[in-house]
Amino acid sequence: MVRELEATGFQVVVLPDGETTLRTLSPRHLLVIVDDEVGMDPVELCRLLRARSDVPIIVITAEDHEDRVVRALEAGADDVVVMPARTRELVARARAAIRRGPDPEPEESAIEVGGVRLDPTGYVVSVEGERVEMTRKEFELLRLLMTNAGQTVTRRVLIERVWGWDSTEGKTLDTHIRRIRSKIESDPSSPVRIVTVRKVGYRFNRPRR
Repeated sequence: MVRELEATGFQVVVLPDGETTLRTLSPRHLLVIVDDEVGMDPVELCRLLRARSDVPIIVITAEDHEDRVVRALEAGADDVVVMPARTRELVARARAAIRRGPDPEPEESAIEVGGVRLDPTGYVVSVEGERVEMTRKEFELLRLLMTNAGQTVTRRVLIERVWGWDSTEGKTLDTHIRRIRSKIESDPSSPVRIVTVRKVGYRFNRPRR
């Protein structure tokens, strides 16, 4: 992996373990890649890194289990790559994570649709007046869907706009959508706010009058 990244122009610093990574992390680092050989639970390392910095984090794992992916995303990872992965895809995801970097200044105006209010100035989401916690990617996805409420947003557009890479692989997207539904839907198993448009994408429904 290091050789492939360096061959495409990345300057890579390999650190021996999680504790060294935490000590070494600084604003000059544009991306942190965490793998299964970090010497501690990669999910816990993500959580500790996220508490200290907004640096993009990619977790690389050989375990293709949904629970593993969900835990990493909830801990603050921006993306999860299951190995073996194609070199071009890994490089594309790394570049996309760096390109997006820490969140830009948010838009000022709040959005409210069907009892869900999203306030970009403080990255706050509330449902029927009750605040709910969102990860950064969940917030970005929800904002994109709510901004286009009533319209279907394709899977490709969601992935490109939120993660910045062009891929038809949608496991990461679907996992995030399930997490958002668990926070804003009365019955996540039968969603009425964020609905799936089969083989196309997702739509945030406007309330019926």
